[in-house]
Amino acid sequence: MFRKIFLLISATVFGTAIATIETEVGAIREGAYKYFYDSSVPNACESVIFLGVGTAMSVNDYNNIGTEISTGKPIVTVIVDHNPRFFVKTSNRKFASYYNALVPDLQSRIPACANTPNPKILVAAHSASGQAAVKALPKLEPKPSGFIGLDPFRITEGKMKIDPSLPSLEWGFAKTTCSVKIDQAAKPAYSISSSDHRVFYRVDNVAQGISHCVFTDKGCAIVCGLKKDGGWVIPAVAASIHTFVDAIVNGEGNIEKSSFESDVVKDGKVELFVNGDDPNAKSEL
Repeated sequence: MFRKIFLLISATVFGTAIATIETEVGAIREGAYKYFYDSSVPNACESVIFLGVGTAMSVNDYNNIGTEISTGKPIVTVIVDHNPRFFVKTSNRKFASYYNALVPDLQSRIPACANTPNPKILVAAHSASGQAAVKALPKLEPKPSGFIGLDPFRITEGKMKIDPSLPSLEWGFAKTTCSVKIDQAAKPAYSISSSDHRVFYRVDNVAQGISHCVFTDKGCAIVCGLKKDGGWVIPAVAASIHTFVDAIVNGEGNIEKSSFESDVVKDGKVELFVNGDDPNAKSEL
C-alpha cells in the first residue's frame, strides 16, 4: 500500500508557486523507497539520485535533504532502503539487487519519469549504505553516472575502489564523530575515486558541533543525535549536488574547482578538495 503526500513549498513570486514537491512511499520485493520531485519543473526526471539510508534508518528519515535536492531542479531524489526489515545496511548484494530491480521500473513508479526513458542515474549513500553502494557499483545495471557519499562508512582504501570513469562527490568531517572514523569514511572514498573528477567537502565539525547524522531529519535514533549548529549543512550539500549533477549532465563529468567554491567554503566552515588536491597534505582542523 502506497502513502502519497503532496508538499507545497510556501514561497511565491508574483502569485506563482516556486516549487511543488511531490513525494510517495512505496516498496518492491527487494526494499523500500520514498521519492521526491518538483512537479513545477519541466522534465523533472532529467536525473535520478538513489540515496541509501544509514544504519537503523528508514526512508522517512531523509525528508529535508530529499526536498532540498529536488526543489527547483530537474532531479528526482529517491531515498532507498535495501534492507528495510533489519537495521544493518552494509550488504552490497542486497543493494545491487535492489537497484537492478527498481531502475527498470522508474517510469511506472514515479510519475515524473513516465516520459523519460533514460534519465541520468547517480548513486548516493549515507553512512553504512556507503560500504554497500561502493562495493555494489560494478554490479549495477545500468551503470550509474556518478557517486555521492554522505560520510559513507566503512570505506577501506586499498581494498575498495570506485570505477575511474565515475565522478565522485563526498561530504565528510575533520574529526571522528559517532564512531565513524574519518579514515574509513569520506576521505578514503575521495582517495579511491579518480583524480580526474572528484570532490571532497570536509566539515569542521569540532568547532561547529556537527555530527555524522546531520544529513538526516532528526539524527540517527539514540546512536547519533543532531547538534544545534548544523542547519546549514543540508542546503549546502544540496547546492553541491546541483553543481555536481550539472557537471555530469552538461559537462560530461568535467569537474572545475571554481564551480564548487560555495559560501560555506569561503566562510571557512568547510575545506574543499578537488581532483588532484590531497586532503592528507592539509592539517586536520
